Amino acid sequence: MATALVSAGQSIIGTYVQQDIETRLQQDVYKKQIRVREFFTDFDRLRKGWVTEDKFRSALSMINFHFTKDDIEEIIRRYKLNDGLVQYTTFCNKLEEQFLNNEAKAQVFQAPQIFNQDEEDTVKRLMQAIKRKIATKRIFLKQPFQDFDRTACSHITIDQFSRVLNQLGLLPKDQYLQLLIRQYIDNGNPKEVNYVKFCDDVDNVQEMLSGVITGIKQNPKDVHPDDDFIEDKEGLDLISTLFTSKKLTDNINTLNQVLKKIQGDVVMKRIRIREFFKDFDPLRKGLVTESQFARILHIQNIPVSEKEIQLLLNQYKIDKIPNGQVDYNQFCEDVDKIFTIKGIDKEPQAQVPQIDDSTTLPARRRYLQMTEQEAIQLDELLMKYKQAIQNKRVLLKPVFEDFDKTKQGYITTNQFLRILNQFNLFPDPISLNLLLKRFVDKANLNEVNYYDFCRIVDQSDEGVAISRSHADAFKNYVKSDNQSQAFIRNDQPNDFEDLMAKLRRIVKEQRQRIAEFLRDFDKLRSGTITITQLRKGLSMAKILLSDAEFQLILNNFGCKDKQGFVFWKEFTDQVDQVFTTKNLEKVSPSEDVPQMSTQYNYGRVSITERDRQVAEVVKKKFQYFCKATRLDIKQFFQDWDKLGRNKVSPKQFRQTLATVNFILSDEEFQAVVKIYAAEDDGDIRYVQFINDTQPPLEILTESGASQAYVGVKPKEKEKLQPSVLLEQIKVAVKVKRLRLGDYFKDFDPLRKGMMPTNKFRGVLSQMKIDLDQESLDLLETMYVVPEDPIRVNYAKFIEDVEIVFTKTGLDKDPLMKPPVHIIPTFLDPRDALTQDEEEALHAIMLRLGEVVRKHRILLKPHFQDKDKTKSGKITFTRFRSIMDFHKLPLTDDQFRVICKRFAYQGIEFNYVEFDEILKKYENFYQ
Repeated sequence: MATALVSAGQSIIGTYVQQDIETRLQQDVYKKQIRVREFFTDFDRLRKGWVTEDKFRSALSMINFHFTKDDIEEIIRRYKLNDGLVQYTTFCNKLEEQFLNNEAKAQVFQAPQIFNQDEEDTVKRLMQAIKRKIATKRIFLKQPFQDFDRTACSHITIDQFSRVLNQLGLLPKDQYLQLLIRQYIDNGNPKEVNYVKFCDDVDNVQEMLSGVITGIKQNPKDVHPDDDFIEDKEGLDLISTLFTSKKLTDNINTLNQVLKKIQGDVVMKRIRIREFFKDFDPLRKGLVTESQFARILHIQNIPVSEKEIQLLLNQYKIDKIPNGQVDYNQFCEDVDKIFTIKGIDKEPQAQVPQIDDSTTLPARRRYLQMTEQEAIQLDELLMKYKQAIQNKRVLLKPVFEDFDKTKQGYITTNQFLRILNQFNLFPDPISLNLLLKRFVDKANLNEVNYYDFCRIVDQSDEGVAISRSHADAFKNYVKSDNQSQAFIRNDQPNDFEDLMAKLRRIVKEQRQRIAEFLRDFDKLRSGTITITQLRKGLSMAKILLSDAEFQLILNNFGCKDKQGFVFWKEFTDQVDQVFTTKNLEKVSPSEDVPQMSTQYNYGRVSITERDRQVAEVVKKKFQYFCKATRLDIKQFFQDWDKLGRNKVSPKQFRQTLATVNFILSDEEFQAVVKIYAAEDDGDIRYVQFINDTQPPLEILTESGASQAYVGVKPKEKEKLQPSVLLEQIKVAVKVKRLRLGDYFKDFDPLRKGMMPTNKFRGVLSQMKIDLDQESLDLLETMYVVPEDPIRVNYAKFIEDVEIVFTKTGLDKDPLMKPPVHIIPTFLDPRDALTQDEEEALHAIMLRLGEVVRKHRILLKPHFQDKDKTKSGKITFTRFRSIMDFHKLPLTDDQFRVICKRFAYQGIEFNYVEFDEILKKYENFYQ
């Protein structure tokens, strides 16, 4: 579709837009903001305005614009003088005229649309049909287009334009769409459409909101539609300006008002205003020119109008000549009075005004003037709103914040009126005008300060007020310093190996080198330190040991010939064996390196035969309990397992079983804890417990024998074939839209097309293509380089896989079409339903559709709550438990047929497809 539209746009431009070389140059210069004259001045040292022909060609080549030989000859012919020189000044003036003349710019960028009478009638009918459809469906048209217009240039591509129309259900047929595109290609670019002009032609927002503003009288004052500012604000009817973008002029007529406004900006933005003037006054005279003064205010992002600048110049300008000198030193002192007063050290009793909200108010707000009578009426209106909101027991602020995505505290006037109408709080026109007059305070008529409105009329409930007062009570709370309390460790290791396993586990988890903490105590590197130094070094490494553990270390590493000393080097070598073995370079490569254990018991009681018997009885009882109640116990354990460790504490384990009314005695509980306790922290491995007690679903086979059934019986594992493996990789690449070449070329800087096997596997891992060891070995065998068995020909691999997108050599054979790659289905042929099963499934879905429609049951949200990974799949047992929860019980035969139909790869239930088909069966009864 995109290619067809682009080609259509190019044909449109080729047929209906006739542009010469100068027009195309003007468009390119304007878009790229190129200063053409600077390319020629280097060749014209004397600034005569003409250069030789060869220099003119060199300058054109530097502009970075595609010229043909005929284009260059045509330009030289137009501007060549009689003596063989080329006058480049006239050429530059021609290209830059659109910067100075708006009419010239419009003439350059406006592409003429030439239609015959039939095409004009077709376009008119098409626009009327789109306009009716927008009004009927109440579509806001401009916002979807703006999502693609990141630079706010009012143009998007033809592909994006058609995509938005298709998304909104407004896409016409191809021949009509080409006419529509011709209508709105207006900048000479065949790939861009002016969506703003299209929205202005068909999207009539005023008609859609006519029901909201019914009865509102128009503004009796005549305001010219081309005026950007409204000067006369006395008696202004804000409702009449609802769909305009007018701005209000400031009521600033005195120098004091201008200074207060600038002071508010300086305080709010924390500007050091004097620093900006110093850059323009290197001699520190305290003077700048008139143009520099205005430019500096603009650099500091202080919004001042021409009228305000003139008031400042009348005060601080020291001469009367054009562009004269301005005393910025005095200006900065007057502005900085908001912070301090010059010479305050000589007046001890002088007071500097306190900075508060009113200081920055002139820079933040532009309030409209109100008479005393209007202020009284507004207060009465706000009190009525406050009482109405209190009676309705609603909060308006959360509703307003839904429209304020950037949290600025402002929404549009249309949104403000819509929310008032939603809560039945829409006032009469006079009151509404007062309301907008009070809360339109941003120097325009299109934004309302809902934050101030909610602060006045919204009433927090009593609970919120209590919580707020409780939080304020801790405002001045001073947190005391943490005081460590003495703690005595009584850990008792079983033996020396048990203690070393614990130490190895600690240093492995914390990635510590104990030798770094003990080496400083051994200045002579004798390999021994005192007992006190050993304990101090272990404490510095945050390895806290009990007396029994420390005594065991002394018994094994103490010095027999030096009383009170320990062989710390031997001790650290034994602990560091968890990382590596000392003198490993002297060990034969064929000799196995021992793996040191990090599992320790520390007095853990061994499991007796009695415990095993009791645990078996508990597992059988729980298996029968789950089968009778159709319980999926895993979801209850997962509520406690927030980190996904597949483990819970013994207390949580017993509490979860008690929640589902499965009570254990103390003996039974202790036996289960001993069997399923983890070796490291003593938590219960509930996943293993569930797997040991999960009841299999029994069904009858064709022969009458009973067999276990979980979903659909998975296929037996067969030997992997190269074609099957390559097809799996193609599917993954097409679904994830991967560019294989971008991943591989980082590891092949010389672009040889080959790389080592270890790098090949690393690239596949980066692309998140999960393959097992067998698949990786097979893939390397398929693409191994015969001359170098340790290298892989990844170029051939890319060519074979990217056939799903394109085919090599298409540039040499334009008529060749790459084959269309179809993603294979995952449905097992053995899972296809028989004729009897199809009829049974149809009857089941009819019954479910009738019940779901009659009782208005929504099953999909319940499925989604159990689908933590958002994959659209859940387990079969969880599907049955949800159906039982909604009083939709299924027999074993019905459950088997449904699972067989909606199984995904034989291991999960596809609830998304089940919900879509169930909706179709609901429509049978409408």
